[in-house]
Amino acid sequence: MSASTLPSSGCRFRASVTRLASFGLVWLLYATIPAQQEVRPRRVRPPVSSVQPDAAPRPASPAEPAPEQRARNLPLAQELLALTKLPTICERKMMSVLLKEIRTTPEMRGYTDIFRDFFQQHVSASLMSEEMARYLVENFSERELLQLKAIVNTSAGQKMFSTLENLPDVERLNDANYLQLFDEEETRQYKVFSRLPAFQKFSDCVPTLIDLGGEVTTKRVNAHFPDLMDDLMRRMQERPPLN
Repeated sequence: MSASTLPSSGCRFRASVTRLASFGLVWLLYATIPAQQEVRPRRVRPPVSSVQPDAAPRPASPAEPAPEQRARNLPLAQELLALTKLPTICERKMMSVLLKEIRTTPEMRGYTDIFRDFFQQHVSASLMSEEMARYLVENFSERELLQLKAIVNTSAGQKMFSTLENLPDVERLNDANYLQLFDEEETRQYKVFSRLPAFQKFSDCVPTLIDLGGEVTTKRVNAHFPDLMDDLMRRMQERPPLN
């Protein structure tokens, strides 16, 4: 490539990188969910709805915890998230989808190592966990968090939180085929805890928790995007991409 074509290629390259960052990690995450499921609009801390069609009315949710109670519940929420592995599931899926996108974008070939290092640094399960835990303590009581921990510790609970595709959100729980995930004993466990208001409420919140993880990551990636571009432009000058 001649020196005269490098600026033009650099502009195209920068546009491709900007498009990837602007794509939205939440969109990339939802793009991996089976096609028959509705893609949800982005939600930011909506009121938790616990009413499902044809379901008996559930008990009213407890009053919002006081600040001191939320502070005491924060370690409990963090323990719950560690058991569910939800932040780690989101991190792994985001990394997988982002790297696949990079490998299939011609302008980005040859720079996979830079992208991988950047996203491994800034797509952080620990940061997602902090934001998810804050959401949980604002919306769940201590009793509900303890019930959820007990559920996740069952064999059925562990299976539900093994992959993104198994997460117990409302659409999946309303799908009769979801029970095929469990063996006979796990099905009995599921039928018991699926009636608990705490579990039903949590299943309503799963999409919001994923959204929060995506928002945290997107903000961090955007904040450090100039550093990524500096590394990429430095590499381009050393090893210009092919036309």
